[in-house]
Amino acid sequence: MNLKQYAPTLVATIAGINAKAVAITSLYTVPPGYKFIPVFVHIRVTAFVVGAKAVQAVASFGCNAATYDDYLNSITYTVAAVDKFIRDSVEDSALPICTAGQVFKISVEIGSDATTETWAVDVFGYLTV
Repeated sequence: MNLKQYAPTLVATIAGINAKAVAITSLYTVPPGYKFIPVFVHIRVTAFVVGAKAVQAVASFGCNAATYDDYLNSITYTVAAVDKFIRDSVEDSALPICTAGQVFKISVEIGSDATTETWAVDVFGYLTV
């Protein structure tokens, strides 16, 4: 039994995302013959040194090319310590369905001004045909 097809489950973990840098990072590629429905993401803080920390990172998630913001759009993530996580989802609104070959990505739109801020992102969801 493939749990990725039958139940919301962890489909990908990507570590080493620099929350200080404006960048787009691939998280999960939808396999051929399937569609992917994202359910939620966990942002885990794996390295953090506060520094001035006057600016919080702003990020979006999605599978729409160029902006990657059809799942979560321009969310401010307030981080204050390592070994903490933020769970985020859009359970009360229409969810995107990513099609075969599309890539679910994170787009850091505004970088944090912490001295160090590194994330790992866990993507949870399920596959459908």
